Amino acid sequence: MSILPRRVYYGWWVVAAASGMSFANAATAISILTVFVVPMSQEFGWTRTEVAGATSLGAVLGAGLAPFTGRAVDRFGARVTLVAGGLIVVAGCLYLSLAQALAGFYAAFTAVRIADQGLIQVSASVTAGKWFARYRGRATGLVMLGNASGVIVMAPLVQIVISSWDWRAAWVVLAGVMLVVGTVPALLLVRRQPEDLALQVDGGGLATTPDVSGSADDDRRVPLAELIKSPTFWLILLSLFLVAIAMSGIGLHLVPHLTQQGLSTGAAVAAISVMSISGALAAVACGLLAERASPKLLLVLSYLLGAASMWVLMGADNLPETYLFAVLQGFVGAGINTLAPLLWAGYYGRGSLGTIFGVSRAAQVVGFAVGPLASAVVYDRTGSYHGAFLALAAVAVVAAILLALARRPAAPAHR
Repeated sequence: MSILPRRVYYGWWVVAAASGMSFANAATAISILTVFVVPMSQEFGWTRTEVAGATSLGAVLGAGLAPFTGRAVDRFGARVTLVAGGLIVVAGCLYLSLAQALAGFYAAFTAVRIADQGLIQVSASVTAGKWFARYRGRATGLVMLGNASGVIVMAPLVQIVISSWDWRAAWVVLAGVMLVVGTVPALLLVRRQPEDLALQVDGGGLATTPDVSGSADDDRRVPLAELIKSPTFWLILLSLFLVAIAMSGIGLHLVPHLTQQGLSTGAAVAAISVMSISGALAAVACGLLAERASPKLLLVLSYLLGAASMWVLMGADNLPETYLFAVLQGFVGAGINTLAPLLWAGYYGRGSLGTIFGVSRAAQVVGFAVGPLASAVVYDRTGSYHGAFLALAAVAVVAAILLALARRPAAPAHR
């Protein structure tokens, strides 16, 4: 089946630019920072806790910015926020290449993470939803594909540059990729919505299947004051917060758990690559599936699959079980990132998508901060991750139940 329709319309250029930004935004990922931890710690004598602190600080501050970014995207489009975020990442990476002290590292990487969570993630995720209804699923999937592909490509590239030159040169390379692949295309190509260019959504008519692609109310704008009165809004938001806790509670502790289970460090690290590849494939697959099935149903299944993957992880002490977990977890992570904006758009329309997803992203980022800490507390008290992962699996199941209870809201009046 062809991913793109035969008739190319400007929205696909917008998707390409947003995907490029998501790809280049790998510069801000924890999976990339991990490659820098050893060489920078060896040179400066920093502890792992000191390095990790900057990631949490930047994420929390970015969460506070995300709702405002979402509202700005609805009013002015994603070009300004994407370009601003890209330039902050470029400047931050260049400053990191010159870092001499921990305070400078904190200032630069905190700014980079704020740009990631508070500007780029929110803007790129909803851009496709502004231009598409019938093809919204595949368009959003392609943007998420850029996100997953960035980690797959940039992690080995960074390692090669560090091995061939040094870690400072690797930060410069990341800055260059963000400028060329992310920031410049966003500046040249991204526009607010098709109506601004006298175009129709999808380049033609709208799909009319409820809860899958859009409806006649797809252009509506729902004020935040009206949203917070909706039980459905809170059920979805709470489910995303809980599943963020469940999924993030594994990431930081994956390699230590697997080595404790008897696997080599190399095999444990390879699981991260398998997870990223699975996520890249899942982003496109979930996008396409969401055009034919309910995003809510697919999201509930993703939550339950996440719970199942934790059961696999608790007993994983060999490569087949470890890689099975990695495939499942990669699919779940990419699936949630792809399906969440599709569900919001299907329920509340594309007119308020930025505002809603900004609030949603803030809740998820707070969950991302809670999960790793909760797992660490359980491990420090028991000496094992099993209790933590069992609890996280239960949290994912609760999240699935809450989402299943969220009924499609009645169409509000047009704004």
